[in-house]
This record gives sequence, C-alpha cells and structure tokens, in this order.
Amino acid sequence: FLIYIIPSQRVQSLRLTKKLVVLFIVIGAVEAAIPFWLIGYGQMRINSSIAAIIMGMIPMITVLLEVTFKKGHKTSVYEIIGMMLAFMGLIILVNPSSDDFAGAFIGYVAVFMAAFCFAVALILMEKIPREISSVHATRFILGIYAVPMLLIWFLVKTSLPTETDSILSVLIIGIFSSGIVYILYLNLIRISGPTFTSLSNYIVPLVGTFMGVWFLSEPFTANIAFALLFIVIGLFIVNIKKRT
Repeated sequence: FLIYIIPSQRVQSLRLTKKLVVLFIVIGAVEAAIPFWLIGYGQMRINSSIAAIIMGMIPMITVLLEVTFKKGHKTSVYEIIGMMLAFMGLIILVNPSSDDFAGAFIGYVAVFMAAFCFAVALILMEKIPREISSVHATRFILGIYAVPMLLIWFLVKTSLPTETDSILSVLIIGIFSSGIVYILYLNLIRISGPTFTSLSNYIVPLVGTFMGVWFLSEPFTANIAFALLFIVIGLFIVNIKKRT
C-alpha cells in the first residue's frame, strides 16, 4: 500500500537476482512464517507475560550470533557477564523443578526458538542491498511468506474469525507487528546495525508482563519477577560498552 501512495517508491526500479530472492525467502521464513507459528503454538501452553520475557532474550541471542559468525567481532567482559545473567534469568523463569514444567516445556522451547529466529533475521536483514528501500524489502518479505501461509490455511480448512475483537486483533498484528515494524527495523539496521536494533526488545518483557498481568489477569509470581530482573540487568550490562 505504501508503495502506491509514496511517489518515490512507485518509480524505484528493482532487479532481483537469484541470490537476493533466496535471501528474501530465508528472511521471510525466520522473521515471519516460522516464529509467528511458534509463538502462537507456545502461548497456548504458557502465559503471554512469560512469552514476553523469553522474547526479551533476542538482543542476547543477536550478540551471541554476531560473536560466533561475524568476522572481527570481539567479545567483551560485559557481554559475557550479561549473557550469563540473562541465561540464569531464563532458568529461573522456566523453573525446571516445578510440577508443571513438563507440561509447559514445549511452550518454552517454541517461544525461545521464535526468539532465535528473530535474532537470525536481524543479522540477515543487514545483508539486504541499500539500494532496495525498506518499503520494497518489506513487501518482498511479507509477500513471499504469505504464499505458503495461504496454502496451509486452505489445506487445514480453518475458518476465518468472525468476532469483531478477533478481526481487529489480526488487523493490528498485520499492520503494526508485521508491516510497519519491518520498515522501521530495516531502517534502524542500516543506521546502527542488528545488535543495536535488537535492543528495541528491551521493552518487550516489561510491557508484555504488565499487559499479561493487567489485562489478562495472569499471575505475577516470584520467579517471573526475578527472571525479569535478571534478564533486564543482563541486557543492560551487555550494552554498557556500546553506550560508552
């Protein structure tokens, strides 16, 4: 839609190579198709506030991926300490000794894998050529992953939502979480890189926990509070050197 209402986007000519098409397919898979399914699957088994805290691990995973695969990236003491604290927070959150751990384990794994997918996507988005605008790149990413999603929808024969609240929720997720956010992500990645962009997930655990407790009446237990504290402090420590 933005391509047609913004004059500069209408006149931009694009040449898609095979390498670029493959890149868009992979980004569409790890940024949209796979994590959206994993989050939906996981949240049927764990509370949304817990899912939000796990999603707060995205900056930590992004740093770990850059340390492992990006040439020239040196690991700092702050990054090591921060990652250890965040991992401890994750252990506190899932609480393996609890009675309901076995039933919720698959939910924890699903949401964590979604966070991992998002981190991979942030790294890959940096490889999109700068001559392709963020609006056009978003169109390709969403368009590519929409095709298999439509095929799956036809195969499973799932009915469309009819309730007003459900329709509004789908529209809001589609417009903001799947559309506008990609444009902002791509622009920010080009300005500051994937690690800095991943820091936008600082706010996810805080807002997600608040909304889950306030709007969905989810319990706010001691392990959630401590896990939230450990992960947020870990994220803060990881980026001390970057800020200074």
